[in-house]
Amino acid sequence: MPEVVRRGIDEAGFTDCTPIQAKTLPLALDGVNVAGQAQTGTGKTAAFLIASFTRLLAAEAPEQRGKTCPRMLVLAPTRELAIQIRDEAEQLGKYTGLSIHACYGGVDYDKQRDRFDEPVDILVGTPGRLIDYFKQK
Repeated sequence: MPEVVRRGIDEAGFTDCTPIQAKTLPLALDGVNVAGQAQTGTGKTAAFLIASFTRLLAAEAPEQRGKTCPRMLVLAPTRELAIQIRDEAEQLGKYTGLSIHACYGGVDYDKQRDRFDEPVDILVGTPGRLIDYFKQK
């Protein structure tokens, strides 16, 4: 795991893995697809993000990334979950240099769209808002 990822984990106050993290992180860090089920608040999102950051940092970003080319797309069923995932990604990924953006309904459409003028590494969004943007290209 890259030091910049560890630094974000340490700063977030995580010291030990939860059971779901202990079972899934080693596999995910090795590139194995993982599915897991656990109660809310057990660290599933953190495990997913840590493995994702590690993979993204290991691979070079394409030189010509555009506003319609995020390196990773995270679909969230609700705006609340999209916000939660984005916030956790920003906290854990604080030192990675990865750009994180979220798009969801209920907020200024143009302001969110303007964020796509810069390359985005991780895009978290709800299906409805993402479909709106992709229709615009």
